[in-house]
Amino acid sequence: MKINFYKILRRLVRIVATLSILYVLSLVFVYFKQERFFFNPKQLAKDYKFEFKENFEELNIPVAKNTNLNAVLFKAEKPKGVILYLHGNAGAIHDWGKRAHLYLENNYDILFVDYRNYGKSDGEYCNTDELFSDMQKVYDFTKTRYNENEIVVLGFSLGSGLASYLASKNNPKMLILNAPYYSWKTLISEEIAPPIPEFIIKYDIPSYQFVKQVTCPIKIFYGTRDFLIHPDTNAKKLQALQPNNITVFAITDAGHNGLHITKQYYEDLKKIL
Repeated sequence: MKINFYKILRRLVRIVATLSILYVLSLVFVYFKQERFFFNPKQLAKDYKFEFKENFEELNIPVAKNTNLNAVLFKAEKPKGVILYLHGNAGAIHDWGKRAHLYLENNYDILFVDYRNYGKSDGEYCNTDELFSDMQKVYDFTKTRYNENEIVVLGFSLGSGLASYLASKNNPKMLILNAPYYSWKTLISEEIAPPIPEFIIKYDIPSYQFVKQVTCPIKIFYGTRDFLIHPDTNAKKLQALQPNNITVFAITDAGHNGLHITKQYYEDLKKIL
């Protein structure tokens, strides 16, 4: 039987070319639509009524023209200060607020804020600068209610990079990072979606650069079974940047989303607050 190698080669070239074109088109799609993949908001009607057991105040914080971020401030009886809580990439504060009791029991008020397009907040994001600008304005608002040396900035997952940014540009009492990443771009391109190269990712949140500049005490919590943001390539690498200023708490057998429901987290949190 005679084999037509030229014909086989031509077919292989066509297959490779087709796959390459599909890959490039998929990257173009991801670049322009990446907010759909990396942000998973829960949107709430503007007239939605929050229902929490604890005492709270609903706020709308202006961050740009015709753009407010919706927030909920829970109040302790005898507060030592306030915790500014920057949540992860999913849900909204109607759900995140359910963990307020953890911090109220440690005599801290706690302010949960929704990003643009989350919950009852206005607008959408187009780039990282808008995210950073919004968070700074939320921090500035917090300073109108509290002395800066009473502000603890806490970031979970997506929010950990934003919290690190705030702590590097301001002077809060403490920075708490729950399930933090070393770099948002690296996390996406190497751990969460490896086929996506870094240059495609518009949102650049280099936590490692910010952590280097933070002067207040830093506390890092991670779950030993966090397979989404792996501690070895994220939390532990962050600690190595400032080993004398960063205290790490490894929550045994906790996953990415389960830190706050463990007894160990509750007890360690009480120690630092």
